[in-house]
Amino acid sequence: MKSAYITVVGNLPIRFDLEQAQKIGPVIASSNSNKSINFEYATVNSEINLQDMLNSPNFNDTKLLVPEPLFKKYVFFDGVTCLPEFPGLVSYDIDPSKCSPQTLSIMLAVYNKPKIVFLLGYDISNPTELTRLKSVALANPDTKFMYICNPPRTYQLDDLSNGFCDTFIKFQEVIDKWQKQ
Repeated sequence: MKSAYITVVGNLPIRFDLEQAQKIGPVIASSNSNKSINFEYATVNSEINLQDMLNSPNFNDTKLLVPEPLFKKYVFFDGVTCLPEFPGLVSYDIDPSKCSPQTLSIMLAVYNKPKIVFLLGYDISNPTELTRLKSVALANPDTKFMYICNPPRTYQLDDLSNGFCDTFIKFQEVIDKWQKQ
């Protein structure tokens, strides 16, 4: 999954053509919250959601990344892959089996050391999620985190030197610029 750009789709529903995002790099889904969209990768840590995804046609070609205990139960299912060991997970106080799928997705994204992680539908209204996102951003200063939202923009990431917020229009401009290269 090595790429300069990775898009993470969080727990919130989005209205954006993700095929556009797939042109610049991999797109990681956070569980099944946007299950009407086809994804290359998805993180999931709930058995109920995993079963739902295994039975959903939109996830047939998706690599489903799960924590080790869940992987051991579903090792023989096509598309189910064990999440890698994330360095520093203990210092974040994050249990892969209990945290949100979007936290797993952001951890998977930075594990691959991209230049930019685009965050779409990422729920930062939850203080725990916002704190975890900021912790991951601080621990990865060479990666930029671009939170994509509808106007008005949020200022919750402005205290990060590598985090900023912009609109879907700006995200489309980044994609268009990349395609012209």
